[in-house]
Amino acid sequence: MNKLLRNRKFQITSAIIILLVVVLLSADRFSKVNIIRNIVTAPVTFVQKGINAISDWADGLAASIRNYNAVIDENSSLKEENLLLKEHLAVLADIENENDRLRAAVKLKDRFSNYEIIGANIVGTDPGNFLYNYRIDIGSLDGVQIDDPVIAANNLLVGRIYSVGLTSSVVMPLVDELSGISAWTTKADGGHAVVKGDIEFKSKGLCIMDTVNETVQLEIGDIVETSGMGGIYPKGILIGEIIELHKESSLIERHAIVRPFIDFNALEEVYILQDKGSGN
Repeated sequence: MNKLLRNRKFQITSAIIILLVVVLLSADRFSKVNIIRNIVTAPVTFVQKGINAISDWADGLAASIRNYNAVIDENSSLKEENLLLKEHLAVLADIENENDRLRAAVKLKDRFSNYEIIGANIVGTDPGNFLYNYRIDIGSLDGVQIDDPVIAANNLLVGRIYSVGLTSSVVMPLVDELSGISAWTTKADGGHAVVKGDIEFKSKGLCIMDTVNETVQLEIGDIVETSGMGGIYPKGILIGEIIELHKESSLIERHAIVRPFIDFNALEEVYILQDKGSGN
């Protein structure tokens, strides 16, 4: 037997036979060899799939974070650009408003060539209550005098100077019950009348037009302006619009309710008209 085992041909033949047996067993998926192999490789495959899934999820999460950060950066950049744009638009709006005021002031100088025109700012007022007058930041040192007419840049009547200090003055609005203005309507047969404040209507920002003769044709919607008579206001300053007409049955005179064009609640700047012939 020992000789047989040491025989080289026998050894080669035995090896070939064993190899063939293993190959045949491996070809059968239900063989013991395959079962053993599956038992060994199945957990490894499961773990590998889990690792791959976790790796894919981690890659996706990292990509999402990168995209989110990119969106945040872009959004912050857009917000900064939007803020800068708003600031630029605000500056342009201020410049445009200033240009409009300057153009309006030039028009006033052309319209009232016999008057010196001085701009002033409202520095004290109660914009919701017409019981109070308006304080402006120029006074006698600037040549301001009592009864100087006060208008807005678009030729709208505000009132007149009521009192004067060295560096400030008080403006009486046209709706004050102490105010009286010689006026007429802008149409050809507008006649003459007096626009004055009334204690009943001034809290509503309205005034009365009275001393209107029956022969004067008034209509709701008529435009009222200064007539140039009375010695205070020059001709052609816009006062307001007639919104109501009233007549007493026993009187030939009638009166109208006038809504001023000037918005007292939005008033910030005014212009003082100083008659060049008054010695100012």
